[in-house]
Amino acid sequence: MSRYLKPRDHGYLMEAAACTKVLRDLHRIEAKFARAVEKEGDARQAEFKKVMQYRNEREIQDDFGWGFITEAQYDRYLLLFQQGQAAMEQLPPTKNELAMRLVRRIIADIDRDRREWEFSALSPEDQQAELARAEQAKKAWKQKIAELKRKRGIIEASEAQEET
Repeated sequence: MSRYLKPRDHGYLMEAAACTKVLRDLHRIEAKFARAVEKEGDARQAEFKKVMQYRNEREIQDDFGWGFITEAQYDRYLLLFQQGQAAMEQLPPTKNELAMRLVRRIIADIDRDRREWEFSALSPEDQQAELARAEQAKKAWKQKIAELKRKRGIIEASEAQEET
């Protein structure tokens, strides 16, 4: 793709470069939150394993009565013990998970802006070519999805026949 460097187009490219610079820092921040979320997930899983070592609710009550666990832990442990893995899946998101989602939304917005600035810097002919390539990629993606759906339909039909 050729770019012509009229002052306006150079400004577009500078905007795109600024977006790229911000994106690098945001990806670093996203990775930091992803590590924190992973640690929290590991801690939750360790707590779940600890709770599953209890044989009954009475043992949890005894630990609470002797002061080995706090009231908040007692409530959490009872919930985990009663509901099992389902309780783990229904836990509300943590601050780090919410922050990571927010950073990812911001990344998507800025990346979209970067692509728009780069597209705006292209000559009209290059813009048309880029739109044609995007349309081809869209059609190829739709064909791939349709193919996967057909294969899945065939697999599901053959599994249903085997069960009968």
